[in-house]
Amino acid sequence: MHQKLLFVLFTTIFCFTYIPELEIDLSAPPKQRWKEAVQTVLDLYGYDNSFGPVFAFHNKYSFDVLNQDDYTTIAQALRKNFPEHSLELEGIIEVLNRPEITFEYMAGWAYFHEIAHITNYFYECTGVLLSVGDQVIHGRNMDQAPGQGRNLVLHLFIKKDGKYLGEVVDWYWFKGGFITALKYNVVTLEENWRYDKQLTKESVLTYIQKGLPSLTQVFREILINETLNTFEKVVQYLENYEVGCALYNIVAGIGKDQGVVISRGPQETLQTLRLNSTIGIKYLVQTNYDHWLPDPEDDPRRTAAENLLQKIKNNLMNEFGVYAIMNTYPVHNEGTFLTVIMNAKYNRFITLGQEAITFFDDE
Repeated sequence: MHQKLLFVLFTTIFCFTYIPELEIDLSAPPKQRWKEAVQTVLDLYGYDNSFGPVFAFHNKYSFDVLNQDDYTTIAQALRKNFPEHSLELEGIIEVLNRPEITFEYMAGWAYFHEIAHITNYFYECTGVLLSVGDQVIHGRNMDQAPGQGRNLVLHLFIKKDGKYLGEVVDWYWFKGGFITALKYNVVTLEENWRYDKQLTKESVLTYIQKGLPSLTQVFREILINETLNTFEKVVQYLENYEVGCALYNIVAGIGKDQGVVISRGPQETLQTLRLNSTIGIKYLVQTNYDHWLPDPEDDPRRTAAENLLQKIKNNLMNEFGVYAIMNTYPVHNEGTFLTVIMNAKYNRFITLGQEAITFFDDE
């Protein structure tokens, strides 16, 4: 097993893709905040190898349930309830500068996760928490489609009022939020898709019209909210805010065994799973299925990661060992855009752009 992990580590260390780094100043005028990020992607890859195919793909598989009236309803609710977020989207639209990219269309993207749960088509991600002494190492793989979405991934340093709040690596930033983050000296954060019963369009539109925030705004709130300054406060917040779709939040703090998997649904209260090394719970793995159910036969990512963690040697109980697990098929798979290894105790945030791999690439 030791040789296998080292082989995976050193034979793939040169295969990472470049992730551009930028600062995002949340004190800047809202329309200006994300413009440099959009322009960076366009300069590096062009619209037709980044935003264009991503929009086309999700128009077909995620937004096909919406009609023009639905887009109008969402846009009106966003402008009414979240004027600052709306201005940020207007700035993004200005840089994209394409007639088909309207405010109504981008308002739909603001609620992408909630809308995509209507079709419940496909989404994969993997989170690993490993308790090591007085710290928790957090590994995260982001899996999505289409492949050109890799060109949207950015590593962002978030600041406000002259203070750096944390770091983000994501491709959802262009809708003004994110689902992978480090809040300095407090927590690491990951959201994963949760397969659950399909939502109705009516229930999603009702959620939006109530003035509730999109899923990707939640971690942003945690970063900027100074009262959410401990692991337990963040966990309590994530366990109790109203959600519009099924999801998992994977969270690690700065202390011993501070790691949880929070399972949420629009109408459900589910038990939070916690690290507890005193009773043998030294690691947690969360993919996209409830942890009390077996893995689907065609998607054994959780089982594969748990088997590796069960056998891991003491000298790999560290960031390198977690990385090796995240980079092993099928945990790293055809849809993996990125891997990030996080450690809130030491504010480590190691981002790695990933190419697709198959079973045969990992032999």
